[in-house]
Amino acid sequence: MEITIFDEIKIENIPSGSGIIKSGQLYYVIGDDSPFLFCLNNDFKIVSKTPLVDTANFSEKRIEKSIKPDFEALELISDSEIVIFGSGSKSPERNIFMRILLKDSLIIEKYDISEFYSNLRNFTILQDSELNIEAAAYRDNQLFLFNRKKNLIISFVYKDLLAYIKGEKEFPKWEIVQFSLPKIDGIEAGFSGATALFGEPKIIFTASVENTDNAYDDGEILGSFIGIVDISNNNISKSFNHCKIPNPEANLKVESVAIEEEISTGKTKVVLISDDDKGNSTLITALLSW
Repeated sequence: MEITIFDEIKIENIPSGSGIIKSGQLYYVIGDDSPFLFCLNNDFKIVSKTPLVDTANFSEKRIEKSIKPDFEALELISDSEIVIFGSGSKSPERNIFMRILLKDSLIIEKYDISEFYSNLRNFTILQDSELNIEAAAYRDNQLFLFNRKKNLIISFVYKDLLAYIKGEKEFPKWEIVQFSLPKIDGIEAGFSGATALFGEPKIIFTASVENTDNAYDDGEILGSFIGIVDISNNNISKSFNHCKIPNPEANLKVESVAIEEEISTGKTKVVLISDDDKGNSTLITALLSW
């Protein structure tokens, strides 16, 4: 696997970029300490921003860490629907799910998913760890959630999960797979972003390395990886391909990945978004080959 960087673009007025998707000719971006959903054009210029939560605590550029919703996971469900998850790493502030319908004007549904996250925390594999949902990917009616601690992918049938969140069904069936990701300076990378390919049953994921021992505090940024995992027949493969994302100027904390164009089998243009933990966001355009 190889990634070739085309360009790096500093994005002003989007703090702490944590998620990016492309829908049609537009990009949608979230930040983990921002109350807005940003809409960007093909030149990566902001064309609109929509408040997702109360903006009363949005002072200057960033929401205070102790009360931020920590929006981390953003994914396209269809041309007319996207979803956003708070990380769940602090309760109840980060126990938020947003369903956004892309109509003539955005229709925003907001849900408290404290019960859902409580159920996840009770999974045996998470009882001695931390919940920290960093990414989501969707394909063939399956929603895949990526937990940074222990590098878990948890999958659900999306319509069943949505019905549960709306209070219409019981907790849905799930599948969970744990991964061992590459290390930098002896520290294992943690899932940070994901999205599914349209033309192949695969998920592209990003993973970053920080020198920190918990899901709440930031640490020294050591670098990031990009990888691909197969999800043929909606089964999560335990093997994956990966490569390190080059960082000639400074170590990158890549937070998310979007598909710009699927050129051919094994060759896709991607857009990454990175966060330097100081409130600055950078978009990186690249070609991924495998």
